[in-house]
Amino acid sequence: MTLSMFGYVVNDSLIKLAVEDVPLFQAIFVRGVFVMLILAATVVRRRLLHNVRDYVSGPLLLRISMEAIGTVLYLTALSNAPLAGLTAMLQVVPVAVTFVAARLLRERVSWNRVFSVVVGFVGVLIIIRPGSTDFNPWFLVGLLVVITIVVRELATTKIPADTPSAIVSLGTAIAIMTVGGLGSAAQGWGTARVNDVGLLFGAACFLTLGYIASVITVRTGELSFSAPFRYTVMVFAIVLQIIVFDDIPDVLTFVGTALITAAGLYAFRTETRAVQSPPTRPQLSR
Repeated sequence: MTLSMFGYVVNDSLIKLAVEDVPLFQAIFVRGVFVMLILAATVVRRRLLHNVRDYVSGPLLLRISMEAIGTVLYLTALSNAPLAGLTAMLQVVPVAVTFVAARLLRERVSWNRVFSVVVGFVGVLIIIRPGSTDFNPWFLVGLLVVITIVVRELATTKIPADTPSAIVSLGTAIAIMTVGGLGSAAQGWGTARVNDVGLLFGAACFLTLGYIASVITVRTGELSFSAPFRYTVMVFAIVLQIIVFDDIPDVLTFVGTALITAAGLYAFRTETRAVQSPPTRPQLSR
């Protein structure tokens, strides 16, 4: 999940740079073409292409739909709001995912997991400071994106186990590319420089990493366990905001980030101890 967050936020940074010169939907389309080619090559190499129809299912189609809608909403907001601030707004996701895991998937959510999520969310509130002069109205679009992400993750857990993660990612890439193509037909097509194409190719590579890592995580582990590690995206977002956009956050942003990081480390430490600790009950011999 941490690797997935890294891939997503680097993709966001490169897209944000690209849309300074290229229309948004054109950028989504071009990036989608690159992602599709990368994943298609993976699918062909693994000889999965001839079984594609067998993998189509309701949960897969729902996941793809939510990913496409969420991407358009998120990138529209991203072009009008700071990267770190909008990323922080999306950190409602771990709280929502943990709640869904407990209520709908019937996962046994320990107090350690709940504590980690709550501490991380407090860190997010410190960063975005809703109601202050630093609050951007576009952050509210992030709440709509949160809904699409939660439904997407829930649908991902229901995808049949025999469906390869590469197929799931490829279907998502094709859907987003199609949305970008339709949107660019209405929005218009601009002239992309070589540098812009390079940014979009780089974004495609990191987005592919994010897709595959996220799908594997959600399908393999419990949603409530991986939830706190979603907060690591804030650390990556702030570092990239400083390096790429030369925008140094204020002190409270660093305080919030420290809380988020601490929450993730606490979750990792407590869960690792739980796995490594010996059973409390005596083992019966045969």
